Amino acid sequence: MTLLEVRPPVAAIPSSEHHVSSPFLLRTKIVVPGHATTWPTHTHPEHELLWTDRGVVTMVADGKQWTVAPGVGLWIPAGVDHQGSSRESTEVRATYFSPESWHKPWDRPVAVRVPPAVRELLIHLWRSPMSVEERVRAQQVCVDMLHISDDIDLDLPLPEDRRLALLVEMILSDPADDRSLEQWASILNMTSRTLTRAFSNEIAMSFAQWRRLVRMRCALGHLSEGMSVKSVARRVGYSTTSAFVSAFRKTVGYTPGELAERI
Repeated sequence: MTLLEVRPPVAAIPSSEHHVSSPFLLRTKIVVPGHATTWPTHTHPEHELLWTDRGVVTMVADGKQWTVAPGVGLWIPAGVDHQGSSRESTEVRATYFSPESWHKPWDRPVAVRVPPAVRELLIHLWRSPMSVEERVRAQQVCVDMLHISDDIDLDLPLPEDRRLALLVEMILSDPADDRSLEQWASILNMTSRTLTRAFSNEIAMSFAQWRRLVRMRCALGHLSEGMSVKSVARRVGYSTTSAFVSAFRKTVGYTPGELAERI
């Protein structure tokens, strides 16, 4: 199985359901699947902002893995290949924007802050009838309030070196895997120096830095779902809560306890 292999069930959104007609600026699609869902590689002629109100979505775009959690969405420009999956009962929201009316210079996937006011207004626009003029004005307010997130970095670079495929796949599936660099080198039939050089050349990170980032991205998803800090620490491979909190603060920029105040 390859790193990017998709598994059923698969859900696809028909293009007619996210087409943005003039003079409107955006259109939101609400998806609340009752099971874990996977989307195969696809593109859209519109820009897409993927966000959630509850649960976590994992996407692969622009050679990186992104974790979409409440409060922070993923901006996917028109024409960019992307694929991903959601956990069970995740409340997935996809807002599509007309490229003709979009003027912010977001030409690559980026993490975008989606504050509660924007989330509520987008849902209100989805639910409520209103005149064309009222709807366009409200949509413009949403556009104006969207900003690139500077405090939560959700992208995880994925090494493309085929020699690292097994390591990458296994750690992504189990971030708590605590095997050392030397143990992984033995498994991959290479020296630890070669493994170190491969990570450095591919993503300009050490193996330890990359694995910690994997763990923190996973932790962010669990914390946003309401899991306790102690449980999350164990889930992502830390024997003590204090060690996890220290690593989380070093990587993300604040403590797990402060996360709830930001989303």
